[in-house]
Amino acid sequence: MREAHENGHEARRRRTRQAVLASASELFHAQGYDATTVAQIARHANVSERTFYVHFPAKEDVLFAHVHDFTALALGAAHDSASPHAADRVQEALRVLIDASTTDEALARQASIRAALGARGEFPRALATQLLALARALTREISARTDAGAADVAPMVGAALGAVEGAGIDAALRGVDGEGRRTAMRGALDAALRGFRPSAATPGGHDGGGRGTHPSG
Repeated sequence: MREAHENGHEARRRRTRQAVLASASELFHAQGYDATTVAQIARHANVSERTFYVHFPAKEDVLFAHVHDFTALALGAAHDSASPHAADRVQEALRVLIDASTTDEALARQASIRAALGARGEFPRALATQLLALARALTREISARTDAGAADVAPMVGAALGAVEGAGIDAALRGVDGEGRRTAMRGALDAALRGFRPSAATPGGHDGGGRGTHPSG
């Protein structure tokens, strides 16, 4: 009985959160981010301002609510990859996130708003915590499924996330559309991981993404 009650409570929380996100997205699109207030979002979603703040610390956090959900997507892609190389798994995980962020209509529409906040140095404080959690979770998942240690994987994940985020912000600020942003972010990802790729010249050697061993002869 308690489990059913808790599941119902979580379902209601999820519906409320989604209603707030949908309302915010609609209002941001209709009247602009700066002109939209928390009170307007709450009223549009039929919730109180207090309820809004139960789910989000501030208005800007609404724009980055997807980061928490993206962690599961990235971990799933890294887990399902058939590649023995850590760099490949990082690439596959980040490509899933790139595709999700550029094909989801609401996220794509808000890309320029997120980029503008970044350019003004107004990223929410919680975002750094979320990105760190994503990076750590990916590092653990990939190091557990390849011969690469966490000390090898962490720089790959950090470089990849930074490159993708930077390319996405730059493209959004230049007004590049979703397909163009996806191309730019994928290109940045490939460039960031290039130095971590296995070397064709040293088969069986250290691949920059694992603890391979050189042939003994």
